[in-house]
Amino acid sequence: MGYSLSLNSTIGGGSTSQSRSGGKFISYGRVVDVILDETHPQYGRRGGGIAINGVFYKPLSSTASEQGTTDLPFAYQLQAHIKVVPLVGEIVQIEPLPVPSDPDFIGKTRKYYTKILNIWNNPNSNFYPDTKNNLGIDFTQGSKFVELGTVNPIGSSPGDIQLEGRQGQSLRFTGGRALSNPWVDSSNLGKPVIILSNGQKDTDNGFTTIGEDVNEDDSSIYLVADHKIPLKQASEKRSAWDEAPTKADQFKGNQVVINGGRLFFNAKEHDIQLSSLKSIGLNTEGTVNIDSAGYMCLDGPRIYLGEKSRSASDNFKEPVILGNQLEGFLESLLNMIEGMANDMASAKTSDNKPIPKLNKRGIQAKPVINALKRRINPNGSSTLKSKKVFTE
Repeated sequence: MGYSLSLNSTIGGGSTSQSRSGGKFISYGRVVDVILDETHPQYGRRGGGIAINGVFYKPLSSTASEQGTTDLPFAYQLQAHIKVVPLVGEIVQIEPLPVPSDPDFIGKTRKYYTKILNIWNNPNSNFYPDTKNNLGIDFTQGSKFVELGTVNPIGSSPGDIQLEGRQGQSLRFTGGRALSNPWVDSSNLGKPVIILSNGQKDTDNGFTTIGEDVNEDDSSIYLVADHKIPLKQASEKRSAWDEAPTKADQFKGNQVVINGGRLFFNAKEHDIQLSSLKSIGLNTEGTVNIDSAGYMCLDGPRIYLGEKSRSASDNFKEPVILGNQLEGFLESLLNMIEGMANDMASAKTSDNKPIPKLNKRGIQAKPVINALKRRINPNGSSTLKSKKVFTE
């Protein structure tokens, strides 16, 4: 960034960088230090908790060449709900405002910083160093902040309300037509869009405005009313469907689109409920894994396992066998065969003579039949039936 800009000609138009607004004396100062937590040596002296995010600043009107940080004036944070913490080197507007309403404080004021001056119109940093005397200021914020030259301001459409963080985060309430809103056209102009984005796509510089990019930003959530969001699906496998759902980049309507490197949903106390009027689809280029410490239940008029079980004609569909019914059938069949084997083992001719070949086959069949019967239900526990999977 270049620093040839004259602040005196930009702020207030006077050499003292001070002005009056509505009877209040407004001044400007360059931030020298920030109280971020209770470990700051001036935390207790400046009031403890009320001093958090307060700043020590050097007035722009000051011509002092030497001045210790602790001797500098101090300004408290104005907002308790929406907080914008200045960086060292940024210029803040200072206003005297009333202190707590105890009678002893009637008419007294305390200095607050009310805004950070938008020197470079960039959300990452707007610091402007004092080229004459920086008081030994560490503009790296003690290695706690990195100035990023690739964080771009988010473009706006008419009437937008937006919040932008210093590292490429943004929240935008929009609905107008602009380069930053390619999903808005004459059919949905004026319909609401909310975009929450974290981490921008790479650019050549951090000065030009850009729009959010659902595919290139690190993670994002789009809440739209009647819009088509050009999301590239991670997987397009849809073999389980009779009629595949509309692709993500083709659907136009009321929808919520979430995209990120990884999505992790965790309900620490209750349920995760997925409910849909038409369908719920799960697809991946990898595997689908479902685990349960309790039971798992799937229900529907028909349950198909495999693409062909759904798409083939009824003559070629293979139904699942019912374990208990099969067990009963096999047991009856083996009992009948066992009876036949017993008859074969003791069979005789009409003149009461053994029939060696038939007798031998009957004797050989009996232990085989008994072994098969033991597999069906040995000691009341079948080896043929699953102990985990059940069907109606």
